[in-house]
Amino acid sequence: MMGILDRYIARAVISGSLVALTVFVSLILIFSFVEESGDITPDYPALTALLHVALQAPQRAYESFPVATLIGSLMTLGGMAARSELVVMRAAGMSVLGIGRSVATAGILLALVAVALGEWVAPPAERMSLEVKARAETGQVGALSRDGFWARDGRSFVQVGSAPSADLLEALHIYHFDDSRQLTSIVSAARARYQDDHWLLDGVVVNRFVGDDVEREARDQLAWESQLRPDVLDVVVVDPEALSMAELWTYIGYLDRNELESDRYRLAFWLKLATPLATLTMLLLTIPLAFGSLRSVGAGQRIFIGVMIGIVFFLANNLLNHLGLVYGLPPAISALLPTLVFLAIALYTTSRVR
Repeated sequence: MMGILDRYIARAVISGSLVALTVFVSLILIFSFVEESGDITPDYPALTALLHVALQAPQRAYESFPVATLIGSLMTLGGMAARSELVVMRAAGMSVLGIGRSVATAGILLALVAVALGEWVAPPAERMSLEVKARAETGQVGALSRDGFWARDGRSFVQVGSAPSADLLEALHIYHFDDSRQLTSIVSAARARYQDDHWLLDGVVVNRFVGDDVEREARDQLAWESQLRPDVLDVVVVDPEALSMAELWTYIGYLDRNELESDRYRLAFWLKLATPLATLTMLLLTIPLAFGSLRSVGAGQRIFIGVMIGIVFFLANNLLNHLGLVYGLPPAISALLPTLVFLAIALYTTSRVR
């Protein structure tokens, strides 16, 4: 009996959460397309803009997962409470802890879906979205092609004019400095291709500064050993929040090796870890509500309660994230504290249900 009820509750919570997530993401994409329509031109037609927005759906779903599952679970458990199904389950011998276990099981499964979206679906889809727009607007393939960038490579600084792809750089200048921070040479190249674990520069001009003299050397090709591998460059123009944990870890390592600021990427890494826990937390919050105020309210009021809780969580999370970056709080604390506080509230209020 309990196994059947466990499966019934978990299945109902999962289906309700996924329906809410679908509605949530659909609304977000509609508003995104309306905003994107302002950029529509003959080179960037409406269908291309629609594809650009549609490819953002996995990332929007990942970002919306905790709040969407909260609203979906509120609707599901609230409806079961209104129909006295939860009361009947209690009368049949199922404890609040047992109902909470069923909801937690659904939460773990939904958290795994969120992890899959955030790690393997959203990052490549986000890059494809950028490439679709870049290709339409510039005629070049690759999201990196839109703008040049600066990067640090040990004691050298690299200026890249454009990057059609992560393994092809164009119009780059490499400024080498010695231990006393004196400029020793400038290497200019028309392009650089990554092959066999190093960059091969084409159309190279080397200017070396020796005392008061400048020695100039032109070469057809030159090998360049650098920490700027394609897997590092591939994340340059993508927001940290849209990267996978593996990509974030790789880029954090590059930033740390070059003594560059990495707090924003560390925060994004910990937020990736916090999202599955936040999904489970939002589901557990619905249990005390289902046995309390949700029994006598309508669907509209349940949605309102869910939205209010979601807004409070969203504001608290974003406020602490920004304060952490400004005041130098450890990224792990900034990312996890709001979720842990809400989880403590959920566990405490659930334990008080009789």
